[in-house]
Amino acid sequence: MATVDKPGATDDEVSPLSVKMDELIGELGKTGRFQILVFILLCFNYCPLVFNHVIMAFFGARIAHTCHAVGNTSFFTHNSINKTVIGQEYGQCDTKLFLEDGVNLTLDCKPGQWTYDPDGRETTIGTEWDLVCDDDSLRSLATTIYFCGVMVGGLLFGYLSDRFGRRPIMLATLYAPVAIGLGIHFVPSYTWFVCLRFVEGIFLQGLQISTYVLVAEMFVPAYRSFAGAILECFWGGSVIAVAALAYLIRDWRYIQLAISLPSSLALFYICVIHESLRWLIMHGRLEDAEKYVTKVTTFNRKVFPTESWESVRSVAETKEASSQQQYTFIDLFKTPQIRKRSILLFYIWFAVAVGYYGLTFKITSLAGNKYLSFFIGACVEMLAYLMDIYVMVKIKRRVAITSFALLAAVTCIIAGALPPGETDSGVDMTLLSTGFAIVGRFAVGGLFSLIFMYTSEVYPTVIRNIGMGTCAFWTRVGGVVAPQINRLGQHTSETAPIIVFGVMTLIVAVATVFLPETHEKKLPNTIKEVEHPGGITRTPVFVETRM
Repeated sequence: MATVDKPGATDDEVSPLSVKMDELIGELGKTGRFQILVFILLCFNYCPLVFNHVIMAFFGARIAHTCHAVGNTSFFTHNSINKTVIGQEYGQCDTKLFLEDGVNLTLDCKPGQWTYDPDGRETTIGTEWDLVCDDDSLRSLATTIYFCGVMVGGLLFGYLSDRFGRRPIMLATLYAPVAIGLGIHFVPSYTWFVCLRFVEGIFLQGLQISTYVLVAEMFVPAYRSFAGAILECFWGGSVIAVAALAYLIRDWRYIQLAISLPSSLALFYICVIHESLRWLIMHGRLEDAEKYVTKVTTFNRKVFPTESWESVRSVAETKEASSQQQYTFIDLFKTPQIRKRSILLFYIWFAVAVGYYGLTFKITSLAGNKYLSFFIGACVEMLAYLMDIYVMVKIKRRVAITSFALLAAVTCIIAGALPPGETDSGVDMTLLSTGFAIVGRFAVGGLFSLIFMYTSEVYPTVIRNIGMGTCAFWTRVGGVVAPQINRLGQHTSETAPIIVFGVMTLIVAVATVFLPETHEKKLPNTIKEVEHPGGITRTPVFVETRM
């Protein structure tokens, strides 16, 4: 996880340099033309990210298949004797032959002996490499391997973004997946597919981290929550676009091209996107920072803020920030209140990620048209993000999170518990189950948006970035685990994993009760304020989308 202000503040006050930089950025035009233009361009970075995060819902979708271990023949050699074939029965994984003299044989399928019943011209990695029967687990394994790459990317590019700057990492991780995606289009085997997807996951997580930090560092605190909500809407819009692309194209290789090549249109970002002003100042590149300030003020038709700039330069040159205390992951567990909050939040992020990715991948295998089900799920997810903009302002945090968690729990458990088939009155219970699962996805989507805001308010300033970064790690673990939970449906009921998601979100509702309310309360700056709270007023902070 990349930090916004690398040197930590002391346990007694927030970094003076951070305060001065907020004042300077405010004078550049809090929402000036430059900021809005760059912000919109950065929002589009979430398109390739989301496309690749959720595309396995279609790449790895299960397609009806039949085993044809032998052709349509009248004779079959058994024990070196030709016998007349009386009948054949084709199953999913084997073919049964009924021979004369009462001899019955069961023949297992080998690669190339399956036939598929796709929806139109649809192809998936399953139909391409016969990932069925004994190899069925390889479909979900491909998703797990991808999210392992995402985990590695989070650890790697968080450091690189701090070390070499946000802009070069953002550009590298934006363009590299174009070449990787092109390679995936031409892969000759499953092994090459998962290897390249792993590498792609690494780079795309770097894109998310660098984009997130560039947005966070571009705005003053009062505008960051709204910027985060807009980013969330771009996430939702991208999920809707995935449903449209998959429906229109159907062939997984050409879908791969469609989600990879558009990033090449962003070559002009090299000229438009600049390095973070905060990063330049924190790393002593004051001449570059002054050029940046000049460019922004000129573009926004503002007067160069001489007094604010000189104030920032003075503090930066004294390297006052460098003498302040540094905080680490260990500080999340040193004190009782922070330790309790951390443990509960780690579980909440993990459970919500499992529910989100699990339902996203599962919906395409439930009853009904998978393209329509995924599209409706994406639309209700977008509705949840839009609703959260109102919820964040008007409703208490714990009430909102608990309500969404309970809604997700109830609808998922009902979706999993409904029996398949039709009732005596003609109600299709299988389709009704899919409907409840889609409502569950709406609730989990709303949860995902809220927990980012809430977590940033629960942790004090001095360890906020560390806390957010560690929680984001548990989100990636959830992405790794979710496909494997979905495999439970192949050994029990198809809807059993949805019950698991419901139970996990029910525990989220219970866990939230033990966390503090933060709505309209001042954010804590120090660990001491958390351990010994006092009455205060709230300051908004940035809301990240998903990491």
